[in-house]
Amino acid sequence: MAPLLIYINFFVFLVIFVVAVTRNSNFNTFLIGFTYLAPLIPFGFNPENMERFLLVSYFNLIFGIIEVVVFVITVKPGDTPFDKDHLKQLFGHTLPIIAALLSLSFLGRSTEIPLSAFELGVIIFLFMLGSAMRVIAIYQIGAVAFKFDIVFRNEQKLKTDQLYSLMRHPSYTAMMIVVISYAMVTHSLFFGIFGVLIAWIGFQYRIYHEERGLADQFGAEYQAFRSSTGMWFPYFKQRKL
Repeated sequence: MAPLLIYINFFVFLVIFVVAVTRNSNFNTFLIGFTYLAPLIPFGFNPENMERFLLVSYFNLIFGIIEVVVFVITVKPGDTPFDKDHLKQLFGHTLPIIAALLSLSFLGRSTEIPLSAFELGVIIFLFMLGSAMRVIAIYQIGAVAFKFDIVFRNEQKLKTDQLYSLMRHPSYTAMMIVVISYAMVTHSLFFGIFGVLIAWIGFQYRIYHEERGLADQFGAEYQAFRSSTGMWFPYFKQRKL
């Protein structure tokens, strides 16, 4: 049954990916789709690694659908100009995170160490928590403000309530929780930490440039928000706006 599920997951995501590309055929859709499709390709599984292979298969199917749908909805034609700034973001932010996800996915699905009930429970909890938080954070900030590249649209407003009243980048925190769940599937302390670190570096690069842009866009309002809100985690302090 497990091998059949692996094939089903691959073909389900492949169909969704093709539909997504026909709806919004931009570079980002292709890039994100490939990131989650590649580890779904049904080869290399055996009875020893079947548990972790199937777990990675479900993770990439579920989170891949979330990401593809989000970027089809939010990416606008002018968001990917392929200029110097876009290429800097591509190499500084996007590719490190993709490298982390791909390497952790392929390492995790090839691991032949059996999953304990406790390990499986923690991994699934973190994955579901991060996935749900990612969806909620993106929904709360809306399609105008959320985007793949750092682009500020005229109608965009500074988001300071709901999850964003607790931390400045809840969608990135959520994504890092998901990355940690992928890292745990590898059952490797060294490679798990290394993969998480690579993803974190990519997000820190993104945050650095994004916050500079937000400061330019919203001025003192953003500086006050930044001084009273944590970057990755909740930071409770009386905000003066």
